[in-house]
Amino acid sequence: MKKNYFLLLIFMSSFCFSQQKSLDSIIPTIKTRKDTLAFDNAMGYFKQLWIQEDYELALSYEDKLLKLSRKIKYDRGIGDVYNQIGNVYNLTDQYIKAFHNYDKAAIYYKISNHLRGLAIINNNKSTIEQKQGNLENAINYLLEANLYFVRVNDSLVLSSTYNNIGNVYSGLGDFELAKEYYLKSINLKRKSKSKKLGASLNNLALLYIDLKKLDSAKVLIQESLSINKNDNNALGIASAYNRLGLIALIYKDYKKSKKYYDSSYIAAKKSKNDRILANSTQQLGLVAIRTKKYKEAENLLRTARKELIKLKQQPLLLTNYEYAAILDSARGDFAGAFEWQKKYQQLADENTSEETTKKIEIAETRFKSEMEQLKLIDAQEKRELQTKDELFRYRAFTYVSLGITLIILIFMAYIAKSRRERKRYVKQLDESNQVKNKLFSIISHDLKNEIHGLDGSLNLLKDNAISTEEFKEIVPLLANRTHQTSILLNNLLNWSKSQMKELNAKPTVFNINEIINSKFTFFTPKADLKDIKLMNKLDATMVFADKDMFAIVSQNLIANAIKFCNPGDSITLSSSEKEEHYEICFEDTGVGIEAENLDKLFAEDTFTTTGTQQETGTGLGLRICKELVELNNGDIMVKSALGQGSTFCITLPKAS
Repeated sequence: MKKNYFLLLIFMSSFCFSQQKSLDSIIPTIKTRKDTLAFDNAMGYFKQLWIQEDYELALSYEDKLLKLSRKIKYDRGIGDVYNQIGNVYNLTDQYIKAFHNYDKAAIYYKISNHLRGLAIINNNKSTIEQKQGNLENAINYLLEANLYFVRVNDSLVLSSTYNNIGNVYSGLGDFELAKEYYLKSINLKRKSKSKKLGASLNNLALLYIDLKKLDSAKVLIQESLSINKNDNNALGIASAYNRLGLIALIYKDYKKSKKYYDSSYIAAKKSKNDRILANSTQQLGLVAIRTKKYKEAENLLRTARKELIKLKQQPLLLTNYEYAAILDSARGDFAGAFEWQKKYQQLADENTSEETTKKIEIAETRFKSEMEQLKLIDAQEKRELQTKDELFRYRAFTYVSLGITLIILIFMAYIAKSRRERKRYVKQLDESNQVKNKLFSIISHDLKNEIHGLDGSLNLLKDNAISTEEFKEIVPLLANRTHQTSILLNNLLNWSKSQMKELNAKPTVFNINEIINSKFTFFTPKADLKDIKLMNKLDATMVFADKDMFAIVSQNLIANAIKFCNPGDSITLSSSEKEEHYEICFEDTGVGIEAENLDKLFAEDTFTTTGTQQETGTGLGLRICKELVELNNGDIMVKSALGQGSTFCITLPKAS
């Protein structure tokens, strides 16, 4: 035996040395956030150290792992270190330190949103509270752990948590809640086909026995027995038979009860569970008493008693003394029964005294331990406070640097924006100058020529240089020039307005025939001079547009058609109704337009050619037409072939 122990000790030492070596080799390789996998491996070796109860060696790595996880900014890793340190203190009954580290782990698990970790923390806290007998606190932590396990949807762990909650509620005497959580555990274990289903069924069955629901308990135990047999779970089988024996005993079916307790005894022996073995033996003793097999009962109770004394199972030993008293009383040995009652009372008093003494000792030890732990925690918090101060200074420096950088960036952005604004103003000013120059050019050239022509003709008449008959001959020429000047002024006015963005449409409902008739009246003398025929084939066309703008468009298009027609040509106006608009076309049989010049007609740069009788223009007319039509939600198109005439079509919305 000593040799085996020595070999085990050597194996454990070599195993711990191996874990330490692995940790020492991994830690230097962890440099950045990308090395979290290596860090998790290191945590695995760290865990093995405290699982093998080498707590001192495990804690020697505490600071190294914490500094490392902070260095690589691995929040979940920091939480894992604090959690495992808490486990070390939990196993060594240093509960204040354990709670302190669990609380820190919870902070970092919340930051990294590690729900499973938060659930485990609450489970660990519940274990401590159960050890200390604080079942109310234990149940609160278990319920919180349960909430997190529900969110991570881990049915296996959740079913175990439900079972633990049921155990705690059962200990608190709240059988309804215990039943509710046992059933939840059973349902989840059924779905996941867990091998631990039998244990939950046995727990609920025991609860039903306490509640005198024996038939319900029996159904659960039979199912548990079947599952445990399939899984070859000897301990589960022993527990199930033990409970069936108890039910049969309550029903006073001693034959069945003996059979079940015998089966429980065999299974307990196979599973090497001395407690269930002793209990089954003791219960067989009670069955023997009930069936008046007193000698057999005495032997069974004696055997169970020896085992229970060795196992220090005081509650079961008290039951043994109670059964022994019942046995002697049944045999008529009242003095013996009295002795057993005295032993029962003495053991019960000793237990009470021992429990009281133990509680006092535990309280004193805990007080001393807690004072020491508080000192250590205070020292640790001072170290952490120092670290926080350093971190604060570092963060303050970082924030100041970021602030200065941000100010520089804002200033640079402001400069860039100012430059863009300056370029935009320069461009606008340049465009304005171009408009002004073009306007002055037109006024100084085209408009001046027309006015000079009129002025020269009128001066000839004034100075009697020409006769009245000669003046009458040039009147049509003067009328034509006046007409051209009127159109030119109108176009200049509208063009300058468009450049200043002051043109706004004011649509109304009107019949375009009204405008066209007045324009035909206006242009007829000029058309007659060139022997050009004007034809109006428009239908009654009601449109929704700016009436004045349409008048300008029609005037320009008719004037343009007359300008490029030869004697004998014709200009025809027609309209056609579409789905949502009217199309009005100005068709002439004049000289037409070269194909390469079609795209220039409505361009930003003005384009003009002389008419059939050397009429001049500014090139603004068609551009003004396009802007005015588009302001009225319409469009303008042109079709032309050289020598065959041109057709300008505009679209305008229908009147509702």
